[in-house]
Amino acid sequence: MTPDQPFLLLRAHPRAEDRDEFRRWFRDVHLRDTRAVPGFSQIESGETPGGTFLAIYSFESTEAVQTALASPQAAYARGTLEPWASRLEELVIEMFAPVGLMPLYSSRS
Repeated sequence: MTPDQPFLLLRAHPRAEDRDEFRRWFRDVHLRDTRAVPGFSQIESGETPGGTFLAIYSFESTEAVQTALASPQAAYARGTLEPWASRLEELVIEMFAPVGLMPLYSSRS
């Protein structure tokens, strides 16, 4: 991943009683499904000692973001996550992308 490469960060914290089942689903189903999304160049994942699952989905480029997120493969991957919604204590998905310099405006009174 390069500093100007956009990426998604997923944080999911399942309830303690669901953690083993979530771990199997996350590794065996979710990561497999998201690897099929066109426009992702790399996926890294892990689990914190406190039981929060992390995944970083790097996009090939800024131009690939919309294509990837609108793809049927991404819709399918989101759909397989939905049944877990009520069994997660936390689910956060954040998008990070470079922002170019914006023009400065000045005003006179």
